[in-house]
Amino acid sequence: MGFLETGVLTTEYLKEQGRYPSEERMKKGPVAVCECMQEIPCNPCESSCPFHAIAIGENISALPCVMEDKCTGCGTCVAACSGLATFVLNKSYSEEVGSVSFPYEYTHSYKVGDHVYGADRSGKKVCEAEIKRIVDIPKYDHTTVVTLEVPIKYVDEVRSIYREREIKEIPAQSDYIADDVLVCRCEEITAGEIRKAIAMGARDITGVKLRTRAGMGLCQGRTCEALVQAIIRQELHLDASESGFSTPRTPQRPVTFGTLAGGEENE
Repeated sequence: MGFLETGVLTTEYLKEQGRYPSEERMKKGPVAVCECMQEIPCNPCESSCPFHAIAIGENISALPCVMEDKCTGCGTCVAACSGLATFVLNKSYSEEVGSVSFPYEYTHSYKVGDHVYGADRSGKKVCEAEIKRIVDIPKYDHTTVVTLEVPIKYVDEVRSIYREREIKEIPAQSDYIADDVLVCRCEEITAGEIRKAIAMGARDITGVKLRTRAGMGLCQGRTCEALVQAIIRQELHLDASESGFSTPRTPQRPVTFGTLAGGEENE
């Protein structure tokens, strides 16, 4: 099952597409990998690279190509990527550990030396890790770049810091939700449509979101996520921790055009 069905990229898929750094290059030092798989008009990675190591070309919708021989792993492209899809990998430390640098736009109080857990592309806990570097400079426009030291076998999988999130349980009397009940009010998605998405292959919150848009409305899943999780657990007989969480994007709460423009909001 590919990422179009699951919503989650895999290292194997990226390698098949020829869009992943070679083992030889990663063992020489840090190198960027662009895990962008959608052909949309976007080229900040190319324009931000001071070494011209990322090419998109005349077609601004083309997928970026990293030239390993030119890339120094400086991390500028990590902060510049508006899709949070660029990372720097390094397997040159030793035979035991390597590092992964990634964008981190959550509010945090992490410090260098903190011990955390690394998370994979789906947000699941992978391994213990140590924060080796935190870069938050004006040039990066409020996008912090964090570098984790992880066991070398997990460099290809870790892409962020694992965040503990509360599993919301629904009341026992609401265990079964009829097919005609609106679960996602913002996008008007019913329980029946969610069950259909599961029958089509969705296995977690992200899979349902991709197929139905449930959780993509103004509330970003705050009112429907617990119900979607419950339906997934019922249909697939999963534990509460296995149904996954949504991945809200900034802004996580509705923002008026007046606020975005820097003007006064109308009363």
